[in-house]
Amino acid sequence: QENLAVQWQYVKRNLRELGVLGNFDDFEQRAHQAIQNLIQSDIYEEFAEQIGAKRYEHAPSRIDSRKGEYPRYFTTTFGTSLVNMPVARDGTRITYKLFDRYQRRQKKFDNTVVLSMILGLSTRKQRKFFNAFIGDAVSHGTASRLLKTLEGDLVTYRTRPIEDKYKYLLVDGLWVSVMSNGRLRKMVILFVLGITLDNKKEIIAFKLAKGETEQEVSGLLNDIYRRGLEGKHVKIIASDGAGGIRQAIALVYPYAKWQLCHTHKLRNLAGNIRHKIAHRRKMMAEASRIYKSMSRRQAIKRFKRFSDKWRSLEPKAIRCLEKDFYDTIVYY
Repeated sequence: QENLAVQWQYVKRNLRELGVLGNFDDFEQRAHQAIQNLIQSDIYEEFAEQIGAKRYEHAPSRIDSRKGEYPRYFTTTFGTSLVNMPVARDGTRITYKLFDRYQRRQKKFDNTVVLSMILGLSTRKQRKFFNAFIGDAVSHGTASRLLKTLEGDLVTYRTRPIEDKYKYLLVDGLWVSVMSNGRLRKMVILFVLGITLDNKKEIIAFKLAKGETEQEVSGLLNDIYRRGLEGKHVKIIASDGAGGIRQAIALVYPYAKWQLCHTHKLRNLAGNIRHKIAHRRKMMAEASRIYKSMSRRQAIKRFKRFSDKWRSLEPKAIRCLEKDFYDTIVYY
């Protein structure tokens, strides 16, 4: 796939062809220049306020004068900006509230750096990514320091009380490569995603684990239970067919109904189709219709019709679908 910078160029080209934007590059340049002018004006205002007089102004309150300027670079989401920093002739120390608010790099840009690392971009790719977008990048050391600022937030996130407001929970694992003791090894990020009573999707908790075992998953579920998610409103908890996850759900939330994720079921079905070119597209379209049925009865009817049709042609795939099928339609 094309990287994000290239995709962004496609987006701008398509918008121009549709007549939505005349020249988006011109807009970006104007926005960049406007931000730079605003910041430059703010610097001059703060300097004048602290020396007690504006430029060339003869005021009794003046305590110093301007000796010259030096350039300073900083980064916004529209690119690298160059501003001129006034210097006081008699050495008056000038402090700028602007940079306390705006910092050396705009907070949004810093957050994007953090995001790029969380998504797994290497330092080389990260520098290439930001150079393509805004003509600037940060060193690995700077990015690492930015990541360290998240540690306090993570502790707060993992110890906060959890409101018991969820009607559906989804428990799953995302396998990732982790560098440990100089070599890569596979570990899993276990997470619990919740759907609130007003239908909002939220990540409730996550942790890095050695595997999708009952011990690891029950530890995560017991933690969110202890912090307040007792499951008084939970109707269904969904997961894939991993035995450890299912056993942990039964242990911590024994009265909640368990739903086998039908997305995982369809993926497994696709993987077991033997004649992929001839059959897969048609089979997957028909199998998806099962889970779009208006009722449980209709879903079962479509399932049986599908199984009878394809059993002789794709026996392995049909056995895969039939296994625990009724656990995939609990939500009806």
